[in-house]
Amino acid sequence: CMYVVVSYDISDEKVRGKVRRLLRRYGLSFISRSTYAGRISWNRVHFLSERISRIIGEGDIVAFIPVQNVDFERTLIVTKDKVSGYEVQVVFAGEDI
Repeated sequence: CMYVVVSYDISDEKVRGKVRRLLRRYGLSFISRSTYAGRISWNRVHFLSERISRIIGEGDIVAFIPVQNVDFERTLIVTKDKVSGYEVQVVFAGEDI
């Protein structure tokens, strides 16, 4: 398994909802409006990306960005007047396909 950051730009709200549900089903955690992250195997990333490619529309984009464990653990979250380390609750869903 490895850490993956998923970022998307999807125009249709219903499609965004379907993609969000799929990302959560695969154990990825919500980071911000259009970003999820978590631990997942590369095989599952490919399977998930194939599923997503069949539901997104023309001009939509979803990026799966692999991140080294040590770098992911150094993530900083910046909000109004606050900078803190980010502790994403990572759940690994299922086995490799």
